[in-house]
Amino acid sequence: MNEKKWLFVIPADTLHGSELIAKTFVEFLVKKKQKCHVIILTRKYSEQWEHLRPEVEITYLSFNNYFKGVLWLLPHLLRNNQVRFDYTFTSQSVINGTIGFAKRLGLLGNPIVILRESNSIFKLLKGYKSKIYSFFYHLGYKYSSLVVCQTTYMKEQLVLAQPGLTKKLNLTVISNPFEVDKSKSPKDPLPSKFEKTSFLVAAGRLAPAKGFDILINTFNKYQKELEGVSLIILGEGPDRKLLEEQINDLKLENRVFLPGYVQNVYPYFHKAKACVISSRIEGFPNVLLQMMSVNEKIVCTLSAGDIDSIPGIYTCITEDEMALGKSIIECISASSQDNRSVFDYYLEQRSWENFYRAILNQVSGTKG
Repeated sequence: MNEKKWLFVIPADTLHGSELIAKTFVEFLVKKKQKCHVIILTRKYSEQWEHLRPEVEITYLSFNNYFKGVLWLLPHLLRNNQVRFDYTFTSQSVINGTIGFAKRLGLLGNPIVILRESNSIFKLLKGYKSKIYSFFYHLGYKYSSLVVCQTTYMKEQLVLAQPGLTKKLNLTVISNPFEVDKSKSPKDPLPSKFEKTSFLVAAGRLAPAKGFDILINTFNKYQKELEGVSLIILGEGPDRKLLEEQINDLKLENRVFLPGYVQNVYPYFHKAKACVISSRIEGFPNVLLQMMSVNEKIVCTLSAGDIDSIPGIYTCITEDEMALGKSIIECISASSQDNRSVFDYYLEQRSWENFYRAILNQVSGTKG
């Protein structure tokens, strides 16, 4: 296979959903002997990308806020205008629109521009934020070669919100890829305070969309049924203080824990009595796939398209504490002995090789 040069642009070096997808894709392409250049729109906060050097060229911009980095992206590309790319891959709407416009200006050469939708943006956002995002959609999406939606629902929502624009796009649905990170063992020890604890686990950015406030209220209402069980919510984010106050008000300090960002989530998922996703809305919760890889008891709200078609997991409507509580109790009580083989087969269909081939098939014959 001829060596191709790929450009990835991401908001920050922390590994939330879209950033983790980008990083894993870069690692996959490196194994394919492809050349990758990653532009991170904020200053360096972690070492999460450093192991990829020198095979991958990594550029950090010196901003605290990724939106400032977006505004500087075009001048940055202009200053480095001699660099030409065969493909670009981005996964955040504002960045997507900017990269499309950069192609229009001739700042990237003539690459195949692949834009991945990270969420049902116009379902998630309202008011002025929706208008800002709409501006970036119209700024650059029409210069893309492919727009990848994670689910059919996400594609339908985008078409509904932007009917005129989407008629001009090569719009497709490709499920999120997943492969177990073999460098992170599910058998690694937990912190001593959790080693002998029976617990439910959730994980994600501490933000309203994840519904952790709903999960905590649900846990509080079903304390009797969950006697002897704790709740651990992994992750960091802007809602930490609000969630801590909620936990204190409900007097759950000794049963609900917020350990913060955890580099290896798999031991928590593996040991949990059940893994729970309580989100209000998702593009597609990649953490669900991580959970399925090491645990057979999973509860997930119907916060994204296609979740209701996943075999073996327990689902419920969003933003309903009673429905979530009943699903958790039912999941814990039920037999899950057949789920391992069911989950493994489902995850095998989402390999990175399949994702890569699906993209190449969609842009086959496309001129940049």
